[in-house]
Amino acid sequence: MPLFTYKARDTKGVVIEETIQASNKEDAVLTIRRNGYEVLVISGLEGGTKKFFSRNISVSEKATFARFLATMIRSGMSLPEAVEMLKQENSNPRMKKILTDVAYQTQKGQSLSVTLSRYKEDFDPIFLTMVRVGEGSGTLDKSLDYLATQLSTSYELSQKIKGSLMYPAVIVVAMIGNGLLMAIFVLPRISSVFLKLDLPLPVYTQFILVLGNFFGNNSILVLVFTFVMLAGAVAFIRFERTRSILIRLITRVPVVKRLIIHIDIARYARTLATLLKNGVPIIESLDVSADSISHPGTREIAKTFGEKVSKGRSLSDVVMEGKKYFPSIAVQSIKAGEKSGKLDEVLNEMADFYEKEVDFSLKRMTSLIEPVMMLIIGVVVGVMVLMMISPIYSIIGGLQTTIQR
Repeated sequence: MPLFTYKARDTKGVVIEETIQASNKEDAVLTIRRNGYEVLVISGLEGGTKKFFSRNISVSEKATFARFLATMIRSGMSLPEAVEMLKQENSNPRMKKILTDVAYQTQKGQSLSVTLSRYKEDFDPIFLTMVRVGEGSGTLDKSLDYLATQLSTSYELSQKIKGSLMYPAVIVVAMIGNGLLMAIFVLPRISSVFLKLDLPLPVYTQFILVLGNFFGNNSILVLVFTFVMLAGAVAFIRFERTRSILIRLITRVPVVKRLIIHIDIARYARTLATLLKNGVPIIESLDVSADSISHPGTREIAKTFGEKVSKGRSLSDVVMEGKKYFPSIAVQSIKAGEKSGKLDEVLNEMADFYEKEVDFSLKRMTSLIEPVMMLIIGVVVGVMVLMMISPIYSIIGGLQTTIQR
């Protein structure tokens, strides 16, 4: 049944703010009134389905949520009280609604993992598995601490990647903006003057001038079209299926493919180590850890590891079959961890190693991108200048021919 948040006044005039579960708004109001309260405001609480343009819950917010709950549980505070306190300090509407639901459900005796499983679009299988195992073993605070650490590490890695992509992104946006300014303000003025001259012009010059005239007469349409195209690109990236296609295309570039594989190995190893250290069975850990991989090919192979290990094979032998995506150094590290009985520690060390490799690769790529982007800027500016100057030379040539006649 849906949840409703409400503000009501009791018989003493004190205003309270609570949450209630009812089949509809009318039933919720009747129930509140039966309890002796006067309803002031009531609104429905959004369920587990997330709207397309709603604000996402960031990795840092989930890390804060996990760390705060771990601290509060260790201090002896009840789970509903801790969640209620966190809700008051949260500014993300989506997270606030989830925390309201969590506070209500846990107060009614529902477990944290079951309540969070209603929001699978926001909390991935790794998060839910860690919480469930922590509840089952009575070590929820430790599980949440491990989660917070793992999420913080993942957040730092993603921030490094975003930071490296910021420079080319700014350049691309600047080039698009520059192109729009030239097309809407500069080219139409040149076209309006030169099209009035009855001169023989080359086909490409006529095309540029007609195009400039069109941009000038339909500037609003051009701006709207550009905005729609950009919004469409953002929407394209947001869908998981289209994002997978985009990743497959990008990873055809050898340097990018190597970087993404290293990122995936670091995440996979870190996640698997955290799950194993927290007492999750290895088969379940392997299945859940596969969801942390972004590259479709690597993820498909990783999803078969759990089934193969359940048949009695060692993890290192299984990983060796995916040597296309898992380097030999990763296989040897896993084999050493299995022999020593310290697989979780070895996986953490392997994650550290590949995270450093990713950091170095990003720095090399950034240093390579800068001159490439400068070259692209030079070519684009040169093309724009030629587009502006070429019609002028053609018209001057036409004028000279007319004068000579």
